[in-house]
Amino acid sequence: MHLPRPLLAVLIVTFVGLLNFSIVETSMMAEGSRMLAKYPFVWEMTGAWTFLVPLPLLIFVIERYPIERRKLVRRLGLHIVIFLGYAITHTLLMWGSREVIYAILGWGWYDYGAMPYRFFMEGQKQLIIYVLLYGSLRFWAFVRGKASLERELTEMRLAALKSQLQPHFLFNALNMIASHVQSDPATAGAMLQHLSDFLRATLRASSRHEVPLSEEIAFLDSYLAIMKARFEERLQVAISVPPAVASTLVPHLLLQPLLENSVTHSLSDPMKRAEIRIDARRDGEFLRVTIEDNGPGIGSEILPSGNGIGLSNTIARLRHLYGDEQRLSIANRPEGGLRLVIELPWHTGAAA
Repeated sequence: MHLPRPLLAVLIVTFVGLLNFSIVETSMMAEGSRMLAKYPFVWEMTGAWTFLVPLPLLIFVIERYPIERRKLVRRLGLHIVIFLGYAITHTLLMWGSREVIYAILGWGWYDYGAMPYRFFMEGQKQLIIYVLLYGSLRFWAFVRGKASLERELTEMRLAALKSQLQPHFLFNALNMIASHVQSDPATAGAMLQHLSDFLRATLRASSRHEVPLSEEIAFLDSYLAIMKARFEERLQVAISVPPAVASTLVPHLLLQPLLENSVTHSLSDPMKRAEIRIDARRDGEFLRVTIEDNGPGIGSEILPSGNGIGLSNTIARLRHLYGDEQRLSIANRPEGGLRLVIELPWHTGAAA
């Protein structure tokens, strides 16, 4: 939960005012003073709340005109002028507000003492406040800038990874279509139509790194139509995605390269039919996606660190998007074939 800056400023200065009042009051009690607590309360709270009047200008100047080496003299001079204006204004506001409150409450005349000394006394505290405010705002700007840079770099990495996936699939699909142009023009034409549908859907979501699982399945259907046009009955794919999980967000083009790997390996034996199953389920705060095939499986020397562009890019994208909150595991099935399991944080478009 992020509080609006004005409300946060009010809460902070109120806390500081109450803290100062507590310090003053306990000090007076320790000294045996009989002064009523209402007086130091008004002094400290007016000192805190009147600071809110010049605060927006101070924040604007500090954020807009930070002290830089190239403009050191001009910027330093500007901040000195702004500080002096703030110090004088704040001191006058404290004096004036207390005069008004005393008059309204019938407390008599408020004696602030000799103003030249008051300006000097308050100015020392105000200088510390100004320096702390400047340091806090500049540090926060540095943190935000660093976070923004890291986010932009991550976006660039993700875009580069995704751009590698699309040509990879495109080249493979075009090669398959080319191989059928002369021998089976009808099949080649159907594959071209499905490829066109797939690319159109991909371009519609090209600016997003995540899409609802239902959209990802739609992309997958277009891809499967291309594959089935080529392999016909040799390719059987069962997809189980309950409506309850259809809205959760997944990386765009998550399933297609993984399914392509399964199809390639499962059909490596020309006498065998590929049987692939994709299942999506919610597991607590995670989405679990399982892809199983009846291919040759993997040898012990092949680890899930990413062999081939599809798997390696998928692993890299998952790490960039979710850090340590994701998991991808690969294992041979006892009955033969391969099982790939992906776990992602459960989140929907509304939650995001």
